[in-house]
Amino acid sequence: MCNPRKVMIHVAQSIEEAWKKTILESAVVGEEIGQLASITAQIELDQEMGVAALEMLEKVLAGKFPDHAAWSRNQEGEFVKELEEITLRYQPRKRQLTMTAHLSAMASAEASAASEVCGVTIGEIAFDAVGHYYEDGWKERTKEKALAEAQQQIEVRLARALYELNQEQQHETVTLKSDELQKEAREKALAKLEISKLEVRTALRQQLQAQLANRRQKAFYTINQAVGEAYRQTLCKLVIDNGGRIISDRQSGSIIDLELEI
Repeated sequence: MCNPRKVMIHVAQSIEEAWKKTILESAVVGEEIGQLASITAQIELDQEMGVAALEMLEKVLAGKFPDHAAWSRNQEGEFVKELEEITLRYQPRKRQLTMTAHLSAMASAEASAASEVCGVTIGEIAFDAVGHYYEDGWKERTKEKALAEAQQQIEVRLARALYELNQEQQHETVTLKSDELQKEAREKALAKLEISKLEVRTALRQQLQAQLANRRQKAFYTINQAVGEAYRQTLCKLVIDNGGRIISDRQSGSIIDLELEI
């Protein structure tokens, strides 16, 4: 074994390489669609009930009587009753009852845009590749092997240098085109979303009408219970206020059986 020797290969290369790249951008947009439906014929209670009964109805809805649970009350002063998929609202000021139903669903759309960009990478690459060997070939470290290792270094470093040069010079062009395609894809997706929203709204309207129809009977039963109790309490109060008495007061479902003495 003697002192190690080295071989050095100097690489200096001018780069002028055309490149072409396909860019694909996609966009997904979505929006929650809410649809409200209401029974068109509002129930004008003041056309059917007297002032005393209407005042008593508010007490019934407020839960003043033990056999009837209170309805909730919102900030607008409306009495509200949730019945599974529909909502009953009594507006004391307007003396109206309305039934409403609400559904929501997500509408979404996806679109993509693609384009091909091309250019030329220009630059200079320079570096040294080194390999080591022993004249006596100790541990098989021959000059030929050192040259082969240096050549391998050249291939690896050239490929890496070319990649970095391409990335650096392509970056601005690719970024600008990507931004442009992303905008185009989003505009396409938004256009498709408008169509999707119309389809979702149509489906929701159909569901809501069916929903109101299915729950209408239960809603009117609940309304009739409250109105019936208001009439019962009004009549009982009227009898007592005029010196009469309640002999019997029975209720079976929606049937009220009163026996009074006036």
